Amino acid sequence: MMARKRISQKPRRTILVVTATEAEALYFSQMRKDCRYANMTVVWEPDYKDLANLITLAGRMRTKEQYSSVWLVFGFADLDVSVQEVKELMPHAEKKKVNLAWNNPSLPLWYLLHLQTPKGFVKDPAMIESALAGQFPGFSSDAAYLLDEGLDLHLKLYSAKSKAAVNASSYNALTASQVGLAPTNMVALLNDITDICGLADLTHNQKRLGLNKNKG
Repeated sequence: MMARKRISQKPRRTILVVTATEAEALYFSQMRKDCRYANMTVVWEPDYKDLANLITLAGRMRTKEQYSSVWLVFGFADLDVSVQEVKELMPHAEKKKVNLAWNNPSLPLWYLLHLQTPKGFVKDPAMIESALAGQFPGFSSDAAYLLDEGLDLHLKLYSAKSKAAVNASSYNALTASQVGLAPTNMVALLNDITDICGLADLTHNQKRLGLNKNKG
């Protein structure tokens, strides 16, 4: 009797995105749905004391669920942290095997980079929000926007994803020495998502995209 041949298959890698705000969680949930990233999990962690505690909580989730990769997404303004504080916590994050994806001042900076490269460091979130409102009527950085008018925000920005990466690189090069740390580290996170989840499958969104075009 012939022995059955065992098919060895590597376990599927998984990625966890922990966010400091509800708006960040909603945006990454849009990404997960739009791109069909089944092995990507998004968790909003509202019950934290500070950034150090958030890193610890994300590390616990990684250990408990055995995720291949864990990222913590946060905005400097949202957590009221300084560049120095973030730098000091990097060894703590490394020890906990938690990658940091930040935006200074907040997530809308990443939206803006899909459209343009600011000519200097923009510290005020209200200035970024105002610039985005010109492109997306009714825009707000609040979570409520992503549940209503901004329900398709990720989909609307998706075609400019490569442009955003180029703009982020230019903006970081322009401002990092002045600020002390690159204003955004989102590209590293997105590269890891692609590496683990594969290329996005947007075919199921064609109808939605068509409807949006008709509305416009």
